[in-house]
Amino acid sequence: MNRHKDDGSRKAKNIAAILYLLVLSFLVGGSYIHQHQNQDTTATEQHQTQP
Repeated sequence: MNRHKDDGSRKAKNIAAILYLLVLSFLVGGSYIHQHQNQDTTATEQHQTQP
């Protein structure tokens, strides 16, 4: 009987860990993409203003 409770809590912890990693990767990936878009925009603006 205790084995079934352990399996359930282990499954819940695994699901929580996967969700945490997905959210973390979404935030880090979004920040990375945003940073590179800003760098590209800045480089394009500097290129256009220089003769």
